[in-house]
Parts: sequence; C-alpha cells; structure tokens
Amino acid sequence: MSYKKYFDTLNNGKGLDHWSPSSSSMPLAKFNLNYGHHDGEERSMFPMQYKPRFGNLVNNTAQRMECETLFYKDKTITLTNRNYDEVFGKELDDINKYDPVDDKDAYAREHMIEYAHRTIDQTRKVVKELCGKNKITSERYVMNKPKKLLHDIIGRIDYETDNVFIELKTKPPSIVKKKGKDEYYFKTQTLNDDAVFPDYWKQVAFYWKCTGKKPFLVLVNDKEYLIYDDTHAALYDDHLEYQYNLMVNKIYNWEQMIIYCKGDLQKLADISEPPDLNHYFHYKYLTDKQRKTIKQLWRIDA
Repeated sequence: MSYKKYFDTLNNGKGLDHWSPSSSSMPLAKFNLNYGHHDGEERSMFPMQYKPRFGNLVNNTAQRMECETLFYKDKTITLTNRNYDEVFGKELDDINKYDPVDDKDAYAREHMIEYAHRTIDQTRKVVKELCGKNKITSERYVMNKPKKLLHDIIGRIDYETDNVFIELKTKPPSIVKKKGKDEYYFKTQTLNDDAVFPDYWKQVAFYWKCTGKKPFLVLVNDKEYLIYDDTHAALYDDHLEYQYNLMVNKIYNWEQMIIYCKGDLQKLADISEPPDLNHYFHYKYLTDKQRKTIKQLWRIDA
C-alpha cells in the first residue's frame, strides 16, 4: 500500500511531492494553513511586509552581479548583464508589483532603497571574501532523501563554489516610530548571536549534508557582515548532523500524522496545536481565505 496517496489533499488538492528546509521550519498549524489549503501560486501572492522584499532585492541583485550562473527551475542561466543599475532596477520593479500591506510598510518600501544599496555592497564584499576568484553559482537545487521519509527534501543554495557554500541571511533595517510623533525612522539591526534564528542552523546542516562542502552562515546589514564558519561550534560536523536529524525527525513526525489522519486536513488540525495568532510573524498578515480557513479548521476568529 502506498501511503503517498494521503498527501494528495495537500497544496490545495494538487498534492505534495517534496519537503523543503523552509516549509518544515514553521509550526504544523501554519504548514496546514499555507501548504495544505493553498497552492504555490496562492502562496506567492500572500501579503508580505518590506523585510522579505528587501532581502529578495538585495540577494537577487548581488547574485546577478557576482555569480556566473543562476539555476531557475530546470534551466541553468549564464549571467552576463553586469550593469548594476539595470539589474537593481529590474529587481526593484519585481518587488514593486506587490502592494504594501499598510501605511507603515508603504513608508518603508519608499525609503529603504539607500539601505538596500549599502546592504548589496556588504553582500558582494563577503561573497568575494569567501569565494575568492572561484566560479560561483546561485540557487542550485539540491535533494536529500532519508530512508525514513516518504518524500525528498529539496532546497536551493544561495552561493556555491566547488568547495564552499554560503547561506545568506539579510538583516534589513527595522522601522521605528518616533516618540510622540506620527513619523518613522530606520534603525540598523545589530549582527550578533541573537540575530541567528535556530532554524538557520538546520538549513545550513541540510546543504552541508547534500554537498559535503565547507559551510558558511552569513548575516549582513547595511553596515557590515558577520561570518559563521566551521570554527564555530554550531558548524562543527557533529552539531550539523544533530541539526539535520532534528529537521528529518520533525518531517517524519509530520508525515506520520498526515498518514494517521489519512490526509484529512481537518483531522490534522484537530490533533495539532492551534495557530498562535499573537505570534510576531507567522500570522501577522493574512488573506481573507486564510482567515476563513482558520475559522473552519480551528473555529477561532482571525
């Protein structure tokens, strides 16, 4: 008997054919909401404030300026346009296709440009420092299939040479309201251990497991960058193996729960913790369909 049929209900009825480090990093309720009841096209249209948009603008521009090739779906694209203004302008146009989520976000989108330029500078510097004169590729798909899982885990590498890879985390400036005034200003995020989310290590561990290459986790803001390499305890082989196993075990548990529920997403919601609507990130910006789904699955108003 193939248990994979129980995953046909996911992805809004289009089925699930793989996991990813990012999809497995969220709570099960959020996964059920986003990857159970919405397909990829719908997820791409989810409301998103400026920080992820900023990260895309920075990383996509830096990749196109520093990398030789870019992997896109089943194609390998040779990058030849090194005109910074043209590349940046296209990436900015792409993110401006999406409306700001509120007035504060509109202000941030309008005033973040100078910070994006400076963050791109820092990103290009650290990529050159770590990759040297080696040929660099970006967004290559890598796959891993642990024996205990039904589905592959697939991810994409930010920057990669023959010997090293970089997992880049952009830290956009935070927007802060002036005291007693209806005005905002930007504040650069500090780069230190507190800026490293636990799931970062799992993502690095996954790419390390897939490639066997020397890992780097890099945080970058508009003023500087912070490098974690294999001299840091979190990137020792034994800790990477531990983090990788944590991710695999979490996915295994999810697969077993989906099988137990025979793909019934309502039953899956019933046996998992309900969404924490006060979470600072996961449920901050919801579509009408997401709100309706939360009401349907957990009988709570969002």
